[in-house]
Amino acid sequence: MYRFYIAILAFLLVLTFHNSLAQTDEFKSFSEDSVAVSDDEFKPFSEETVVSDSLKCAGCPTTICQNTKPTSLNYSWGSPLLITIIALCLTILAGIFVRFRATRNFRIPFLVVGIGFFGFYNGACPCMISSFENLVLLVRRVEVNWLNTLWFLGLIPITYIFGKVWCGWVCHLGALQEFLFKPKSKAWFRSERTAIILRRIRYSLLVALIVQLVIMDKIFWCSIDPFMAVFNIKLNYNYEWVSGILLVALVVTSIFSYRPFCRTVCPVGILLGWIAAIPGASIIGYKKLACTSCKSCNDSCDINAILRRKRVSFLDNKECIACGNCIDSCSNCGLDFQRKTKFNRVVLFLRRSSKHLKN
Repeated sequence: MYRFYIAILAFLLVLTFHNSLAQTDEFKSFSEDSVAVSDDEFKPFSEETVVSDSLKCAGCPTTICQNTKPTSLNYSWGSPLLITIIALCLTILAGIFVRFRATRNFRIPFLVVGIGFFGFYNGACPCMISSFENLVLLVRRVEVNWLNTLWFLGLIPITYIFGKVWCGWVCHLGALQEFLFKPKSKAWFRSERTAIILRRIRYSLLVALIVQLVIMDKIFWCSIDPFMAVFNIKLNYNYEWVSGILLVALVVTSIFSYRPFCRTVCPVGILLGWIAAIPGASIIGYKKLACTSCKSCNDSCDINAILRRKRVSFLDNKECIACGNCIDSCSNCGLDFQRKTKFNRVVLFLRRSSKHLKN
């Protein structure tokens, strides 16, 4: 297992080094172009130059999290549109793979691709959080590139059809935390009371994020995002102390707690979780009434979507990340992906009695 993680680390470092070389070449070509253009310093301003300068927002060291007007559809490997398409296609593929026992073993390779491509190669920006923030700004009638909202908007129908597979299979933020996590025998924040407190904190931070966007009319999270500090291997400019403190907190809590950012901060995880309450949405439900209340699914759920209350386990589909671990752990094959109906509820009580369903 340790050799596997070493291989992953080596792969990510190679990607990071490659990305750094690409940025160096970009700056080099820019400087050469500047010298060439300096002879014609009285050349009138071009509108394209102004737009290209505005494509980067404060705090984003690599690419775009908030654009102004879209100029053209760029399909290069670093373009936000192509990155969004790749993210959505991988999520759909993950939604198919999680349905079958044989292909559920590919979850770790999916996470490696996510952390390698969307994280270290792309610098963690743009991402689904910045896409959600751009959507809020667009609703506020702030001038943003509408293409940047497609990542979050695209995840909504995919989550409805396949479940929250983006979070459990592809997300580079979740993958980073998962690879840092140590054995769950020493895990923090495993009790039901703690899960409730973390959920309340996450809802409060979601409200705070929306208020910040409404008041400031711009994205601020990118300026202090600890994931950008990790994936770009440097602290964010102008907010080094804040970024550094958040980075240390992220690493420490991720080692001793499973996906603490997902369970405490991530706004996209909350919003995608709400989709489980829509009739016809993909949820984890009973394939057959064969539950023996053995606790296997409860022990296999690291995200704490399944909790134990006295002698009864209950599964909250709003918190489920569709990793498939509970399905594989069930010796009776009693759990499987179902559609949300009046019989298959959002909160599923796992016990022997046939009267186990409660919303």
